[in-house]
Amino acid sequence: MGVLLGIAAVLAAARFVPWVDPPRLPSETTVVANGGRAEQFVIRLPADRIAGAGSSDAGLRAAAFPGGAELPDELLSRPLLVEQYKVRNRAGQVVGIAARHWTEAAGDAAIAWLIVIPSRGALMLTSAGERARAVDRAIGATGYRAGEAWTGDVTVRVAEPETGRIRAGSAEFEGLDGHFTETWNVTGVGAAGELKGTIELDTVMLRGT
Repeated sequence: MGVLLGIAAVLAAARFVPWVDPPRLPSETTVVANGGRAEQFVIRLPADRIAGAGSSDAGLRAAAFPGGAELPDELLSRPLLVEQYKVRNRAGQVVGIAARHWTEAAGDAAIAWLIVIPSRGALMLTSAGERARAVDRAIGATGYRAGEAWTGDVTVRVAEPETGRIRAGSAEFEGLDGHFTETWNVTGVGAAGELKGTIELDTVMLRGT
């Protein structure tokens, strides 16, 4: 709950405190049959990973990056992973940044994304109820072993439209709801555990009623 409240505070700040007025980057959206709009956000791994820290048993990406990054002691009582990324549009252009919070309880995973795009606003996504460590398990099923480099091709959808929801937004995204999917396309793991591949966030946004 504290993590989600922190995201909500950042979202509120993005809405009410216009620190800068950056140029507006064009959106890469398409119209869908139900009258909404679809937009894909892409993250390239490991190039777009800005920072991350996790509790010791949070999975492949738990190691602090860059070195020295740590979670507060009060957040280490359960598996938790906090990461920041650069975000690209479908065409591959960097358009903003995103924070991803992941936690595990009773074998299920909960995910929260906050995507901030200068001049367009902020978008909050959440997903719950998916089986935890789906990416780790899929890579492990190929024969990968910790501490070894691995190359392959694994695709895992960790958020489905039924569980991945658009929760809030600011500026251009204010008043929208809808759903999203989160898909990891992993093509390798480095000797230090860093993932290689992409994360794709496919959103369908509707005007709230």
